[in-house]
This record gives sequence, C-alpha cells and structure tokens, in this order.
Amino acid sequence: MSSGMAGDTHGEVRTLVEMQYVQYLQCILCKPMWWIDITNQHIVEQWRADSLDQNISPSTFNLALEQLEVFVKQFVCSGSDGLGTIVPGPVELTYILDNGIPDNVYTRLMTNVSDIEHGSNHNTGQMVHNLIDASMYSVVYGQTMIVSLSIRFKYTTMVPCDILLSTRLVSNVPIIDSSPEFISRKFQWLPSEFRVEQDGSVTINSYINNLNPIWHRDMYKCIAKIFKCFVPMFESLFRTMDPMFKYIDICNRTKGYKPPSQSDHDDMEPDTRVICPVYVPTLPEHFESKYESAKPVSLRGRNLQVIVKLTNIQLTPSKPKYDKGNWHIEGPINESIVATGLYYYDVENITTPKLDFREVVSWCHYQGASDMYWKDVYGIDQESPHSQYIGSLEVPNGRCVVYPNLYQHKEQSFELADPTQPGHCKILTFFVVNPVCRIVSTAHVAPQQPQWYNSSLDKTPILPELWNDITQYIQGVQSPAKAKRYRDELTSDRTRITAAYNKKLYERKYSDW
Repeated sequence: MSSGMAGDTHGEVRTLVEMQYVQYLQCILCKPMWWIDITNQHIVEQWRADSLDQNISPSTFNLALEQLEVFVKQFVCSGSDGLGTIVPGPVELTYILDNGIPDNVYTRLMTNVSDIEHGSNHNTGQMVHNLIDASMYSVVYGQTMIVSLSIRFKYTTMVPCDILLSTRLVSNVPIIDSSPEFISRKFQWLPSEFRVEQDGSVTINSYINNLNPIWHRDMYKCIAKIFKCFVPMFESLFRTMDPMFKYIDICNRTKGYKPPSQSDHDDMEPDTRVICPVYVPTLPEHFESKYESAKPVSLRGRNLQVIVKLTNIQLTPSKPKYDKGNWHIEGPINESIVATGLYYYDVENITTPKLDFREVVSWCHYQGASDMYWKDVYGIDQESPHSQYIGSLEVPNGRCVVYPNLYQHKEQSFELADPTQPGHCKILTFFVVNPVCRIVSTAHVAPQQPQWYNSSLDKTPILPELWNDITQYIQGVQSPAKAKRYRDELTSDRTRITAAYNKKLYERKYSDW
C-alpha cells in the first residue's frame, strides 16, 4: 500500500481533455444504480443520446462505457453481510455505500446517540457540536503519560492496568523525517485499537477517547458493527491508491527543445534552439485497464488504529445555513492518518451535503512548450496553484464514503430545505492510521478524564463534593478546563499546519518553484 499521506501527488497535472472526460465519467458515476443500468441496452442508448447533447463525442462515450464496465467487474461488490453495494465514487479513489448498515444496528446507534446527547451539553446553541471530540484529552507531548516504547510493541490491546500505571513516562515529540511545518510539535489525536477478525467482524480493544466504555457499552458494539461495513471499502481504497491506477492517463508526447547538432551551430545565432513539434493530447481509442494488476488487500486478521469522531450540525430557522468549510487535510504527519470514512447516518430537512476535493499535482517542465501551450492544453499558467480540483460527491442520508488523506477536501455549504423547520446533519467519522505507521493509542495512555474516575468513587464513603479534589491528584488526569485550553491550542496548531500545506503545496504558484 502506498503511503497515501497528505500532499503526496497522484501524478502529473491533468490535461483539459482528460478533465473533460473525467467530468463526464463523474456524471454517470453520480447516477443511481448506474452499475445495474449499464447492463440495460435501452438505458445505455439513452445515455448515448444525452451525451451528444453535452457535446460528448461518440468515441468519448464509448471509452467511458468501456471504463465503467471495468469498474463493474473489478470494484462493484456487495457490502458487508450482503447489504448495499460498494461502488467507485464520482471522485477518483472514493468509494460509496448506500443503505449498507443493518437496520437493527442503525436503530441501536440512534438510541445510543440520543443517550449521549442527553448526557452532554448538546443544547448549547452551537451549530456544530462534537459528541465524541477527538481534540479533547489528546496526547500533549511533554505532559501526557504513556507507557514505554518497549511495552507498546508488545500490546495491540489495552496495556494491563498495573503495567500501565507503574511504567509510564512523559511522552516526547516523535522523531519524523519530514517537513517540520507539517508536524505538530505538541499534540496528537489518540486512536483506538480496532481488530478486524478473520470472519470480518470487528473488536474494539482499547477505549475510544471521550466515550466511556462502561457507560456506553452498547455504543461500542454499534461502532464496531458499523466499522465492519467500512472494512471492504477501505480494502478497495488501499488496493487502488497507487498513482498507476488513475481514471485515465494521457501521454501528450511533448518532447521539448532539441539541441541543434554541432554542424548547425556554424550557421545559427547564439542561443538559437530548434523546437520540436508539440502534439495536443487526445483520448485513447480504448480503455486500457491496469486494475487487474492491483494486488488484493485484506484487512482481516489485522490490527488497525482508528480515531472516532461523532458530530452533530444543527440548523434552525434563526440559523438556517451552514457555511462551507475550508480546504484541509486530516491531521499532521505525526498522526499518520491515511484514509477517512464518513457515515451520514441522520440527515433531515437540509439540502444535500456535498464534499469538494483537490489534490497536489506535479508539472513536467517540457522545455519545448510555450506558455500558450500550457494554457490551451492544461488550463494553467505560471500563476496557477500547484493543485487541481478533481470533483465533488454528494453525501445524502444513509451514505457511507471513504477517501484517501492525500486529498484536501472541504464541505460545501448547505441550508434548511424547509426554512420554517429545524434540520440537522449527524456524522460518524473514522480516521484510519496508516497500518505500517503505528502511533501512540488509547492502549498506551490511561484515561485522562477525571469524571471517568469519579464513578469509581461512588461505592466509597468519600463525599461526592470531594471527588474532584481527589481525582486531580491522579497522575496523568487533566481537569476539564485544562483539556479545553489544550483543545483550543490544538485547533490553532491544526490551522497553522493547514496554512503551511496551502502555502508550500496546494496553493503555491508554479512560478514559485
């Protein structure tokens, strides 16, 4: 599996010809049940007629049809336990699954979320509320107590409590060979240890940060069952993350300047160069699939580190619109987040949410190509950013989506469908750590939440009003006030890192390289 980390390029900048083709391909991939309709000749002929109205040539349509047939053969498959169908999304390297969560699991999820909402400050008036907030009680380098590296290597489940409490050390900033501006020198989200069993079931072997495993025991079971449905989606993603599996790859055959021969120098002015022909790229006649060479990826029998987040976005007639988000990747390099999974499990009375994506691209400096050539063929010039918009996808109610963390993404704005009634969007998010880059997890850090320890004092004669005074002396525990201060610092730190990605990569002009 390639690293798939933020800022990795997925190839050269795409030509306008390629982008036009991909945009048409995306139109079909957005159609409901396209993988079934493609087998219906009547529907395919209707697509063909519609394509002519969109100025799509017959050869381009045939090429798209060939590629879609390969997708059906290589990637379309049933979801976990036969529920729903996993299909490639309209954006390259995205996979979607509609109605793939069992009804009984969904019902239990809704019940458990309701319990969490009632137990939190849900009705604070804030539009966005994180019911499971990964930024609270995170690792703070130089402060958080963790077990030693030698012990961490021995356990992919929760370190036994006696060892955890007796051998802890203050965490240090990890040594990472990468650009320092993309690394957090102070913070790290805490993943949990997920075990994918050989039968495909999932076991959560360490606590989910900020979700008490005793108070919310059934929620843990729900999350494990939902993640089970994501496993085959992540397997498809990891299988195709190599740049060789681009949707379409066009060779423009640009050869550049050709130095004149020595005999030519005698009759030429100094610095005169001969320009070779520059060919305008065209689409291939047939789709040449490379997907057959992609090695199957199985996560069964493997331990994964997963960061869990649970978010509510609440709109009201007085606050009817959610403004679009900012371009960002997930986490600094020291968190090694390789992919994201989203489950939009409860979307009500809002316009359909959408996600935009862009990627860093490289620009081959063909010396024979003029600025006009780059503008006409690629739509770029010296002042263009070093990234390319690659499309969007909708996330309606009940949809599961996975995508790689090599993309930046942002949420498009959405608003109330009926402005006289409230609406909401509720999302369960899984951030998957690169399996080959294990980091400090909740298996290695004792819970830092003082309220988790307060419950253990319930059966003692100690007065409740003294519980907070006692728990503050437990080594490694943070007060809620300190945890919130650290959360604010972590948020600012992530904003800095996103700005660095934009400045150094995604929004850096070609003229600055």
